[in-house]
Amino acid sequence: MTSPVGQSVSVIDAASRVTGKIDYVLDLELPGMAFGRIHRSPHPHARIVSIDTSRAESLRGVYTVLTAEKLVPSSQKYGRFFLDQQILADDRVRYIGEPVAAVAAASEEIAAGAVELIDVEYEILPAVFTIEEALTAEAPLLHDPRPTLRDDVTDMIASPTAASNLCSYFRVRHGSVDQGFEQSDFVFTDTFSTPAVQHVPLEVHVAVADYDDRLTIWSSTQMPHAIRAQMAELTGLPLSRVRVLTTNLGGGFGAKGSLRLEPIASMLSRASQRPVKIALERDEDFVTVTKHASTVTIKSGVASNGQLLAREVSAFYNTGAYADVGPMVARNAGTAIVGPYRIPHVNVDSYSVWTNLVPAGAFRGFGAAQGGWAYERHTDMIAERIGMDPVEFRRMNLLKDGDVYVTGETVADMHFDELLDEVVESLPSPESSAGQELDEIIRRGRAFATTMKATITPSTSTAGLILNEDGSLNVLTSSVDLGQGVKTVLAQIAAESLEIPYESVRVSQPDTDLTPYDQQTNSSRSTFSMGNAVMRAAEDVKAQLLEMAADLLEASVDDLQIHQGGVAVRGAPTERAGYGELLRARQLGNVQGAGSFVTEGGVDPNTGQGVASVHWHHGAVACEVEVDVETGKTDVVGISAAVFAGKVINPRLAELQVEGSVLFGLGQALFEEVVYEHGQVLNANLSDYMIPSFEDMPGRFQVSLLEEEGHGEIHGIGETALPPVSPAIANAIYDAVGVQIGDLPLTAESVLRQLESLPPASETVVPSLSGEPMEVG
Repeated sequence: MTSPVGQSVSVIDAASRVTGKIDYVLDLELPGMAFGRIHRSPHPHARIVSIDTSRAESLRGVYTVLTAEKLVPSSQKYGRFFLDQQILADDRVRYIGEPVAAVAAASEEIAAGAVELIDVEYEILPAVFTIEEALTAEAPLLHDPRPTLRDDVTDMIASPTAASNLCSYFRVRHGSVDQGFEQSDFVFTDTFSTPAVQHVPLEVHVAVADYDDRLTIWSSTQMPHAIRAQMAELTGLPLSRVRVLTTNLGGGFGAKGSLRLEPIASMLSRASQRPVKIALERDEDFVTVTKHASTVTIKSGVASNGQLLAREVSAFYNTGAYADVGPMVARNAGTAIVGPYRIPHVNVDSYSVWTNLVPAGAFRGFGAAQGGWAYERHTDMIAERIGMDPVEFRRMNLLKDGDVYVTGETVADMHFDELLDEVVESLPSPESSAGQELDEIIRRGRAFATTMKATITPSTSTAGLILNEDGSLNVLTSSVDLGQGVKTVLAQIAAESLEIPYESVRVSQPDTDLTPYDQQTNSSRSTFSMGNAVMRAAEDVKAQLLEMAADLLEASVDDLQIHQGGVAVRGAPTERAGYGELLRARQLGNVQGAGSFVTEGGVDPNTGQGVASVHWHHGAVACEVEVDVETGKTDVVGISAAVFAGKVINPRLAELQVEGSVLFGLGQALFEEVVYEHGQVLNANLSDYMIPSFEDMPGRFQVSLLEEEGHGEIHGIGETALPPVSPAIANAIYDAVGVQIGDLPLTAESVLRQLESLPPASETVVPSLSGEPMEVG
């Protein structure tokens, strides 16, 4: 029997997908179900003076209208790190779009009309929108008194005690940066920024709640067990009386990783005594969660031979009006923001900051993209300033097996040389590319970037297996299929482990009443963590089968082996019993196995020392661009991405994940940005907010999965290729036309603006992105 692992088998639910029969929460209908809509704040910061819901309540077909004062208890707050967010705004609103009231009605149209009839009187308050504004001494405080930091996260992040808009901080202290800078022949400082962007999953946020003697929630969430725990805490119910079910998701990318609509839908259901469904419109998605805007300043000390000696990083993440996972984004970014380099002396200070903007949450890469943009732009700029080839400069400083990273970890499984070789060789030679004039206005350039990112550590995944008497298998898991194909790869792993056909395996949808605990479906951890849990559950099943076969075959367990859907005597394969025969002999009907996989680690939030990641995901990207010097328009004509995968379960699905990461990076590099004006999102639709289309795909597009023969460990690859895309493109723009850009996105306007400000060609300076030009030696 050929193992399905390593094969590009069809996705397990392919027929349902292509026929439109696949389940989404968006399609769920329940008897007597009402429809919920939300009345939102029109102001970025204001005190609520009064709310009049009488006109909405009198509308025919309205079942209930809720405000904060009608909730029980009205002051209950929630949050994954800080208890800073309310179900509905009570005394103040802190961003445009914040929920103030909610309606449940007989139809979506009636509910939409009812929210327009709610009258709210506000007293306008001063607001802050940027990190710089929020941290001034005169800035209005978003949260005063300071919100409560959850007890279970105090070992992960640090937080000031005094009232401040500084939400959290995280530090790395490694070596002595003062000593490192003293030993350096060159010291360079640059500042970089990234804007807020939107996740834009095809499926908007949606939740259905039915709250009677117990609370049942159907949610488009990436973490059903965490949602159950948070809703149990919020309602005061025991976990046994909160059930969360998740079907397939139409994309998530981190947006669906915290409480979103579940609290409001649940409270509307309790008040109306019927199930309530809330499905957002696209413009509401834009005021629900974004990616963190960032400002990162990097100061590096370099020896004359190109060796990196010291690095100091100051990074700020705009977490919006509520913390959400901002503190964790700042922490994860802080552990990796020095880049995949061997640097003996490092200080990192990474902060999340409250502002009067839409709350920011997890986004594909979880802080790695903002940091990668900064350190890989900085890397190319240093190489240019000291006259080194950027690839050779990287090779000199990249981490190798046995090196000590800035967190104090001794790293292993570092494959940067192979990854660089793969992407460098994929592009035309420099002689046929860099700075080449294709005609009077088009210039061509090429460049590279690398990345290293963590996966959430520690973490826990648990799986259950049910082997049926006909030899078929049910996999019980709470991993969520977001479109990445996790159900397929888990079926492949289970089939290989028990030596049964892939087609005989079925994988459950998450249901917290029935499926075992999984921490979350994000951070590129599911195939690794849940895959290992499935393998351990299979070992449990196999151990039971061997005991059964020992009696039936009258042999010692040590003399038996699992073989092609049965148990056989070693050396005598004809002396065997199939799984079904074993179960029928014991009259069991089925045999069940359980397996858990727990990773250990963690870092001190004040020093950054410890184990930041059970293993490090790493990759490289190379690209070739054409820049129009008259308009500034940049076309990416070729791109190549390579990631270390360890062991690949399904090559085609893995390739698709890398391709998706690259396209995400392409959009964020060239045009994606949530545009605000005084806190108001101006482009909250897919006409004004641009995402990549097939027209934006490079003509040459290559992805490579680096495997190591005999390597048993699976490395996540769903995010790794995203962070290096933006810096690779910006580095290639510099290679083509000589302009240094520190702010995303790389629009035609920003490129043209820099082109128009270029100094005369005779001046031999490379500009710093923060301060005076620095002479090239």
